[in-house]
Amino acid sequence: MASPLRLLSLGSTHWLRTQSVYHALAETMRAGSPDTIIFAQPAQAYLCIGYHQELASVLDRAACEQMGLPIVRRRVGGGATYLDANQLFYQCVFHHSRVPPVVDRAYAMLLAAPVATLRALSLNAELRGENEIEVGCDHLPSSEGGGRSGKRIAGIGGGRIGEAAVVVGNLLFDFDYEAMTRAWRVPSESFRRLAAGALRERVTTLRAELPHPISADEVEARLVAEFARALGRPLERGELTEAERRKTEELEKRLTSAKWLNLHANGARPMSSLKISRGVFIRAAEAEVGGYRLRAAFRVRDGMIEQALLESEPERDWAEEQGRMRGVKIGEWLNKVREEA
Repeated sequence: MASPLRLLSLGSTHWLRTQSVYHALAETMRAGSPDTIIFAQPAQAYLCIGYHQELASVLDRAACEQMGLPIVRRRVGGGATYLDANQLFYQCVFHHSRVPPVVDRAYAMLLAAPVATLRALSLNAELRGENEIEVGCDHLPSSEGGGRSGKRIAGIGGGRIGEAAVVVGNLLFDFDYEAMTRAWRVPSESFRRLAAGALRERVTTLRAELPHPISADEVEARLVAEFARALGRPLERGELTEAERRKTEELEKRLTSAKWLNLHANGARPMSSLKISRGVFIRAAEAEVGGYRLRAAFRVRDGMIEQALLESEPERDWAEEQGRMRGVKIGEWLNKVREEA
């Protein structure tokens, strides 16, 4: 019989512990350590940035403080995320030797259960790209390419921490679009407007997709069953070891320290590119065109401009040029403006 997976069901948990526990398990992981799946919901709202991000570039610290949102940096990649009690986290911490070495296969292995859970709720869910779960998809598998895009309903990150392979994700019961929008440090309000619109259009929730409310306990129970089925290993409730508890407490100080939060600090300007969902980005650019200092914000899908907002000094009406941007490759926007200017 396959060895069981340890299940840690933390329930409603202090916001920082929802990050420190899986980091602690990863840092103490050895070949003899149990592979573990953690479920948790943060009792307070907070923001979490990816390992490679520069805090000063992606988040407006003053706005975050006004909203009372603490910030933590995780040790796995991905973008800045707003997290709160309306989200159920699942966090997989496995020894790397028990996970496929190829990244997309590792994601496929550990995300099969969340996808199956959404399908059990009568949502047409697919794992798209490497690690994005979408609902409202057609039936064309992502490995075949193409197919109608759905909406993102989960945030997912992953990576290697010490000897551990880590995949973390969440399912959105509801989402505070306004808080996420306010928290970004953006190069212009046009950029923020495009990003806010794309976020509402491309990111959905269980509340929006299901005809009736569903509890976190119901979803967690389904996830437990689907993880056992997908991985061929039963889940058994467990507890943290004393070493893991000590490491958790240590990490709660480290992950929020000024030194760690300001890792990669380089006097950053506001971000010029923001990923919204698979293939959809908001991008910013500046250029001199015919005596105008032009500032542009674009909504881009698969490399093609879907919407453009242009501003300039001195001021001028760019509405006609904005309309002609639609369908233009993002790399050719400036040539297009110069043709029309």
